[in-house]
Amino acid sequence: MKVSIKRDHGMLKVDIDGRLYAPLSFKSFRPNPRNVSEFYAAGVRLFSVLSSGVINALGVPYSLFGESWIGEDEYDFSVIDKQLDMFIENAPEAYFALMLQLDTRPWYLEAHPGTPNSFTSLSQIACDSEWRAAAARYLKAAISHCEEKYPDRIYGYFLLGGMTTEWFSGRDLERAHPIKEEGYKRYLGDRCARLPTQEELTRGGNVFLGNDEENIYNARRFHAEAIADLVLYFAKEAQSVIKHKKLLGLYYGYLFELDGDRIFDFGHLAYERVYTSPDVDMISSPSAYGYRGIYDPSAFMVTAKTLDIHNKLYFLEFDHITHVAPTMISEPQADVSGNLCKKEIPGAKSKCKSLAESLNLMWRDFILCYANRTAMWWFDMFDGWFRSGEMMGAIGKMVSLHEELSERDKRSVARVALYAEGESMYHTRKSAGIARSCLSDIRRILAESGAAYDLYSVSDLDNLEPYEYRFIIMLNAYEIPKPRLERIRSLQKRGVTVLWLYAPNYVNGNDVDVGRISEAVGFEISESDVSHGGLIYDKRICAYTEEAPYFSVTDSGVCPIAFFEDGAVAVATDGDGRSIYSALPFVSSSLLRELLRGHGIPIYSESPHVYVYPNADAVCVYNATECAAVISEIEDGEYTDRITMERFLAKDGRLVLPPRELRAYILLKE
Repeated sequence: MKVSIKRDHGMLKVDIDGRLYAPLSFKSFRPNPRNVSEFYAAGVRLFSVLSSGVINALGVPYSLFGESWIGEDEYDFSVIDKQLDMFIENAPEAYFALMLQLDTRPWYLEAHPGTPNSFTSLSQIACDSEWRAAAARYLKAAISHCEEKYPDRIYGYFLLGGMTTEWFSGRDLERAHPIKEEGYKRYLGDRCARLPTQEELTRGGNVFLGNDEENIYNARRFHAEAIADLVLYFAKEAQSVIKHKKLLGLYYGYLFELDGDRIFDFGHLAYERVYTSPDVDMISSPSAYGYRGIYDPSAFMVTAKTLDIHNKLYFLEFDHITHVAPTMISEPQADVSGNLCKKEIPGAKSKCKSLAESLNLMWRDFILCYANRTAMWWFDMFDGWFRSGEMMGAIGKMVSLHEELSERDKRSVARVALYAEGESMYHTRKSAGIARSCLSDIRRILAESGAAYDLYSVSDLDNLEPYEYRFIIMLNAYEIPKPRLERIRSLQKRGVTVLWLYAPNYVNGNDVDVGRISEAVGFEISESDVSHGGLIYDKRICAYTEEAPYFSVTDSGVCPIAFFEDGAVAVATDGDGRSIYSALPFVSSSLLRELLRGHGIPIYSESPHVYVYPNADAVCVYNATECAAVISEIEDGEYTDRITMERFLAKDGRLVLPPRELRAYILLKE
């Protein structure tokens, strides 16, 4: 069986021996004949199968089918067979992605005293050649077994490791360990190198590291790159068996989600190396956790368009706790006590309150994925998440819509591109928390602006031509290589407007210089250790509470757009409008809307709570208000909502959607 990823009318799909399958899938920690058959009956044909004996944070096994890695080069693959056979029996014409957890097992830690637990302290063991080799042997043995026994049923494999199986180094907090320290010395080529202490890593001060803190920068980069290298090592080992005839994926690269300390501790900042690797075909992440309320927009954790242009499937995982989902786990503890483990499932307090809320969140994430051409799977975590006729009916409708609309053009119509990166964050201080301002919160501002946008990694700037972007936003480009800056200059000369946020080009190695910001934006920027207060726009104040440095525009030859509370210029543009600078790591949604409108970017909604996700095929809408939604910049004519088959008429470039219980729409022009 030959499996690949193929683009069909703009959307990436799974190609199995020449037949295309919609990238819609199912996953569960507690798969059983009932939930597998329910999703199969709904039309799902791609299933994830998790094999793991590892104990999760709740004190119960990830899988109840048993452990397959039972000792040093000892395996019991009958537990994988038992699970796959159950899936095949209940989903007879489906295909499966086997998820294999590579973490240290209790027997391994007992046999190797002093070795860190990879589940909790991934960065400390990432350079350990003995564990890497042992885990790779298990991985290759498991894949070889499955390829021999189920060659025509498995479409791919997922590599799981680290905290929550998402390659997080969540509990070591960047701490040193002899194994990690030895890897750091090799990394720097310096036998005298040492990793920073916790006091050094958490020291307060300026947002950016100082000239005397090169070791923190180096250690932080090493921390992330060691985990990326580990992932790529396992990917290469897996490919030595599957030889690119099956797909390979993992959870990784949560750039927009990991704010605060987590963006450093968890170790995903070197994600671009993984996203661009020829050995990786699929990336998954949950739907953004801070965007799950009934009045929120949906949001990605990752630079989704980076994956798309590199022909990688991005699976958004829908794991919201629906109104029927259990909130407690009640299973035998993973010890010999015989006691029940009774713990609240994380996120239980935000459980959906009603069927209507569950359905709205399901459809809202679906239309985000449909509009952005991404894959999606439903995570029935501990069984029962979707056990209602209405929810399974909605899943069946989503699957059938994918099929019915498969030949329609789904190209991006966004004229706004955002560029983010992980590497620049190595230069920032852990205590500053700037990641929330420059990355996490920007997703809500974008959704409220009413414009369509695409999310990229900064290294993708060379791939701009396929899309007709007229406005690009540099989110956190604190260090810009000269060729990249020249590339941006060439785009501006071709008529592209650039919005620079906060400190573009401010850092060069260990040196910081406000003059480089001025060079990047094209007019004079000044620096201060004293805050200018909040940004005032539209009679509202946007507070900014981060540490110094504080910037402002001091060039008399520019056009001021917004001011700080102390009267300093906070946002300004040059004479031809091709360079706009904000002295904050963000702008308000109302200011962004006006900036975009002034540069001819379509604004689909004036309401900050009517979220519009268009592509060349459809205008997808989620109305988070109790009022009618007015959609602008839309071609006149009759539109059908393919969810409910209701019809609406657009006239004079406006379409009015009356309020209704189901807030999501997929509007197709007749």
